[in-house]
This record gives sequence, structure tokens and C-alpha cells, in this order.
Amino acid sequence: MASLINNGTFTFNQEEVKVIAEIINELTWGDKTLNELHDVEQGIKYNKQIVFAGNLGLMGKAVTGCTPNEVGGVTLSEKTWTPVREDFRLSQCSTDVDAQDKLVNQMAKMNPDFYNIIEGSNSSVGQFLIAKVIERLPEEILRKVWFNDTNADTVANGGVLTNGTDKGYFDTFDGLFAQIFADATVPVVTIDKNAGVTYAGQELASGEALATLRAMYKKADKRLIKSGMAKFYVTSSIFDAYSDDLENIQNTGAGNTAITEDGQLMLRFKGIEVVDINLWDRVIEAYEDNGTTLNLPNRAILSTSANLKVGTLADSDFGEIDAFYDRKDKTNYMDGIYSIDAKHMQSYLTVAGY
Repeated sequence: MASLINNGTFTFNQEEVKVIAEIINELTWGDKTLNELHDVEQGIKYNKQIVFAGNLGLMGKAVTGCTPNEVGGVTLSEKTWTPVREDFRLSQCSTDVDAQDKLVNQMAKMNPDFYNIIEGSNSSVGQFLIAKVIERLPEEILRKVWFNDTNADTVANGGVLTNGTDKGYFDTFDGLFAQIFADATVPVVTIDKNAGVTYAGQELASGEALATLRAMYKKADKRLIKSGMAKFYVTSSIFDAYSDDLENIQNTGAGNTAITEDGQLMLRFKGIEVVDINLWDRVIEAYEDNGTTLNLPNRAILSTSANLKVGTLADSDFGEIDAFYDRKDKTNYMDGIYSIDAKHMQSYLTVAGY
């Protein structure tokens, strides 16, 4: 039996999302938090000296007279906090929004709620945007802490940033990778696959992740190993490959362990936690791609949170913004500002793999 209603040229529209709460957010923050990975030093207002004191020399020789044998003194060295100030603004003018946009035009009355998304009956829109900014900011801070480089530039200009990337988001201060890679006294384990000439050629083969961690462990200063605070910070490419290596050899002894905690896979090598920092992979794939290969897609750092410091005036600035509505220009503003610096403290407490 034919339908009594023939659609003809009529087309049913898909059901539209009409409320902000129904929007599905993209997952962006699955890594460890800033405070879990780094010691954050607050109260850094301007250039501040960091002083390191070396150990005394050898002590004790045979007595040869009334004058004791001299001992060499303490050698001091220094680094300096040089925090930079960064800011951002997200602005919205309601007249720029299509009149048929059901997501944004949720006001119960026009005056003054048409313009104002921070207060009033249309405030759910402003709350949504504020939440998105605060959700994104911690990830951006961690990106800067590791990937910033005052010499940052695009591939076309001799750098490693993907062509078209605005280097202004990367060059305000030297992040931890820039500092560690430039420090000739940091022990380095070369990951051969990083030199591959294709994306596929840069993927780790069976056993290579395990070999990398083993080589880094052997090169580490015993003061780092014995500190009880050491961690392997690794890309997901290494974390996943190491997990596969453990599965292949079914090795849950000799300090190489794989356990599940709160639904998350936890790995260790010789008792040292292996931390999966997927943010590194995402940044490399998005911003360090020359079109043929990625820039050092397999990375590992063996160190401690106290040796990989972040300096700021107040870490609360990383999760707060100033949101307000300006009645004069009928525009909503969400402003953020913070100070930030990163500092690799002591070379002997770090081993790099890349």
C-alpha cells in the first residue's frame, strides 16, 4: 500500500541542537596535570636568581705538620627566572550572530539580554565559552612549558614548526625541550627511528621502546636513580610500544611492570614510573610536521618534577579569566593574563632520549 503522504519536493531537516548543554565537547585534556609533572614555584615577579652550590672537594690527607691540609671550596653557579607575561582575549558581539542561530540566541528578552551573554537570560552562552577557555588553558600552559623556543620558526624558514603556524604562540621563552636539547652535559640516548624519512619509517619496532628506557637508565646518574623521585616522561608512541614490548615478553618481573589502576594502564621500568604524555604527540603532530616526517616524534625524558620547574606569579592565573560585558560597545570580553617561565635546573638529574 502506498503512503498517504508523498514527500514530493519536501525534505525533512535533521533535528537541530537547540541548547548549549547538548554540545559534545572534543576531548583535549587527558594528560597528567601541570602540578603532577612539575614543581611550580609561585611568587616569581621578575628576574630572580637561582643559585646552585657544588660539593666540597676531596677531604683528608696524612698529617704532615701543624697546619691541616686545605680542602677546595664550594663552587657556586646560577640560573635566572625570566618570566614573561602572556595574555589573550575572546570577544563576542551579538550582532555578528545569525538571527536564526538557536544556540546563541537564547535570550528571554531583547533589551539588554540580546547583547549580554555574561549576565541575564543568555548567560548560558557566556558560561559555556568561559568553561571552554578554562578547560583549554592548562593544556596550553603545559604545551608552552615543553615546546616554547625563543628561536622557534617554521620549516620554510629553517625551523621545525609546520608551515603556516604563527610562531608568536611558541617563541616567548625557552621551554624545557629547548633547554635540555641545548645542554651538552645532559646524557642523550639516540632514538634511531626519529631519523626515518617517512611517517611510517619513524614508528618504533618491537623492542625499541624497551631498549630506549634501558639505555637511558644505564646512563642516568645514580643520584637520580636513588632519589626515589625519578620518572620517565614519554610520548605515547614510546609508552604504547613499551606496553607492547612487555606484552610480547610477558615480563612482569625485574622491575618491569604493567598494572591497571582506576582503569588506566600504569607502566614502570625497574621501579620507575613511565608517564604517558599524549600532549607531546598531539603538539608534534599538529605543529611540528614538515609534510613528510614529524620532528622527533619519539621522545623520553628521565628526570624529576623538582628538576623540571615552572615559575609564575600565581598558578591560579592558569585557571582564571576576567569575563565582562561592555555596555558602551555592546561586546562581551573574556580576558586572560599570566606570567610564566620554565627552568631545567640541573643537568646531572636528567637523561634525554630522542
